[in-house]
Amino acid sequence: MRVGFIIAVLALVSFGAFRGCFGGASTSWNQRLTLVVETPQGEVRGSSVTKVSVVDFSGPLVLAEARGPKSSLQGEAVAVEVLPGKWLFALIGGAENPAGNAAAWAEVTYAPARDAANRSRGYWERVADIQRQPYDTPVPLPPESWPMLVTFDDITKPETVREVDPEDLAAVFGEGVRLKTVTLEITEEAVTAGRVEGVLGWMPDYQERPIIPIVDPMDFTLPAKLRAGDFIIRSSED
Repeated sequence: MRVGFIIAVLALVSFGAFRGCFGGASTSWNQRLTLVVETPQGEVRGSSVTKVSVVDFSGPLVLAEARGPKSSLQGEAVAVEVLPGKWLFALIGGAENPAGNAAAWAEVTYAPARDAANRSRGYWERVADIQRQPYDTPVPLPPESWPMLVTFDDITKPETVREVDPEDLAAVFGEGVRLKTVTLEITEEAVTAGRVEGVLGWMPDYQERPIIPIVDPMDFTLPAKLRAGDFIIRSSED
């Protein structure tokens, strides 16, 4: 008993020392993104819950260039069947503006660093603002943080993917179709799983894989640039 207790204490102390050398502060939150689309047949909507995890690397053994908070994501894109067989996807990655990717949505929405009051505050203070939000209370996602929207001319063929202008859904889906709202909310609901695969059965298993089977190194079109991880990230280890 005594030996076991001593070993447990030493292990705890060693773990504490290890974390002290590499930082180790961490936190996470779940967030639900919802799109509401107006169509001639009425409103349709889709939502997805993603999880953002943040770890602070700041200990004395961490290289200077690697220090600071690092975020990871788990979850999948929002899939909305705008018209029968015609789908709109709000991606979790792939946006040229980093604020449009899922890991940044909450900070831009609840604690935007562009505001002078928030620029003077530390990152973890802004994260605390996110976690103080009331659960399941949707607020508008700022337009500068809207995700990349895509659709497929043929849902069975990844090479037919194309980007959709959020201000002009009618150009793709026809007259009378428009994006009505994009909202974010902090939630305790579980991370969404399986919806995207249910629509895009051909999606590669690994997040680093392009969505098309073969990519020419000189091909810079959207089908060649998009990765499975822009649609689905099952965990940071995927």
